[in-house]
Amino acid sequence: MILTLKKIESSVLCLVFLMTVFFSAPSEAKSEDKWSFQIAPYVWLAGQKGTVATLPGLPPVDIEVDFYDDILGNINFAGMLVGEARKGRYGLFTDIVYTDIEMENPTPLGIFYSSVNSRTKSWMWSVAGLYRLVENQHQFLDVIGGFRYWSVDSELSLKGAVFPGVFPDQSVSNCEDWFDPLIGLKGLSVLGNSKFFISGGLTLGGFGAGSDFFWDANVNLGYQWTKGFSTTVGYRYLDVDYEKDDFLYDVAQDGLTLGLSWRF
Repeated sequence: MILTLKKIESSVLCLVFLMTVFFSAPSEAKSEDKWSFQIAPYVWLAGQKGTVATLPGLPPVDIEVDFYDDILGNINFAGMLVGEARKGRYGLFTDIVYTDIEMENPTPLGIFYSSVNSRTKSWMWSVAGLYRLVENQHQFLDVIGGFRYWSVDSELSLKGAVFPGVFPDQSVSNCEDWFDPLIGLKGLSVLGNSKFFISGGLTLGGFGAGSDFFWDANVNLGYQWTKGFSTTVGYRYLDVDYEKDDFLYDVAQDGLTLGLSWRF
């Protein structure tokens, strides 16, 4: 509980700091009568660290997976997409992250089982409303509010070793999903009169409704190639703490992000 409160306090301070930075810009709101849209696929090169107990009857285990050493060769599929629709100060925002990771390793029970194969398929889908607090020629700041859907589907397979008849192959799976409310800020600031810009956001959620708490922060350096097309490189950190019955998912993910964006 103390650790969770510290996470909340740190996240709120970051949220206040982000708000202060963008509110320092003069407020000259624009009035738009037509809809505008944004589609932004991206790649999140994230590792994982934390404690998980996704399969009933098995004890929690600590995980520490480095992206470059452990995950890069074990991804079956990964897809990430951000979408936005806006009219005037109001809009809708969505962020979809799907990963399918499979790993095989020797087990401590080598006499009985030769290896263990683990596969985790996870969804993280955020849907939120937007309201533009500040906007001028070079900056904007949005407040967001909505919900996030989580789904973690785990499968563990044990392969028999010397005595397959005595210790046959075994497989067990478990799927857990939940919803979290979320609030946050996101914004953008152009660097001088150049085509470079800094964008970022911070989202807080859970608050005991689903997860005990989660926070999700990102910062990006972008370049506006044309009026409707830009690219970004950045960093994203996500920390979620969820526990229900035998299921525990207390995991932090962080790493480099690479994105493309089309506005129309």
